[in-house]
Amino acid sequence: CSQPSLDANPQAKGYKILTVRANKHLNRMRAWDRASVLTYAVYWGVAYMILNVIVSQLTVVFLSWMIEKTANFSMLAVTGIMCGVGVLMFLLPPVPGVPVYLTLGIVLTAQGYETIGWYYAVLFSTAVGLGLKLFSSALQQKLIGENLSHYVKIRQFVNINSNLMKAMRLVLGKGGLSVPKVAILIGGPDWPTSVLCGIMKLSLFQIMLGTVPVIFLIFPTCLTGALLYMASLEIDGNPVYTWAGTVSTITASFTAIVQFGSMVVAAYYLEQTADKRAAEVEALPIDEEVKEADDKADHIRQCYKEATQWDTAPFFAKMFLRISLSCI
Repeated sequence: CSQPSLDANPQAKGYKILTVRANKHLNRMRAWDRASVLTYAVYWGVAYMILNVIVSQLTVVFLSWMIEKTANFSMLAVTGIMCGVGVLMFLLPPVPGVPVYLTLGIVLTAQGYETIGWYYAVLFSTAVGLGLKLFSSALQQKLIGENLSHYVKIRQFVNINSNLMKAMRLVLGKGGLSVPKVAILIGGPDWPTSVLCGIMKLSLFQIMLGTVPVIFLIFPTCLTGALLYMASLEIDGNPVYTWAGTVSTITASFTAIVQFGSMVVAAYYLEQTADKRAAEVEALPIDEEVKEADDKADHIRQCYKEATQWDTAPFFAKMFLRISLSCI
């Protein structure tokens, strides 16, 4: 049934053509601090440009160069080079894992299909990708995350006392395999997720165990790389495998579904954990050092919030925020 268009409160702002729920959302949006909204929008835009445009393109260009330079190497040499390069790339915060898996599927399959066949070459590249992922995740958790956990500013920056982080600790700290745990470890960004596990000082074995199902992301990605290479093979100008290009599109779509789907599932279960297991989340001990630092920072944040109110902000500051957001 339809909802009434006006709130029971006669003085509430709203439009007659909208429902009560829509008017409530609109009034809530009106109450937003526009200066903060525009500022965070610019931050997100800059982060998107760096991570999804600049870094992604540079990663693809670098890996393409690697494919060209290792074309005449032996399979053993190429495997060693790709393992070293793969670990280094995994240790860089903005680099995602999918381009690394795709390159493994192209390079290792190209080097191995003549000796061990297409099927085993794809399986070999998948096994190397899984090994790289587990080894790199362990390095990120133990060498980076646990060392960063000693700094109060870092723990404060990741908001270690928030309900979201507590819910994440509750899910990931559980032994064995579970859908929420696997979804977070697969759907979350590689570097931040592993480093956060280190900052929270979770069990390395349990995190590695929960990461193993990432093979369901690695295999279709390596298969896509192998199919792309197969599609490039020609004899007298005619493609050897005419079907490979079409199938690679299907496997690439499946890879995207697995990655995006795990992100959605992870977000859903984190919200469900924070809501339905609120008592358990609240019962988790808080970081007293971070709480003390947060209390000290509250006064500064309040002063900053008051100084940056949209109504009191200078004209040129408002203009620069609007222009910055428009240019993104």
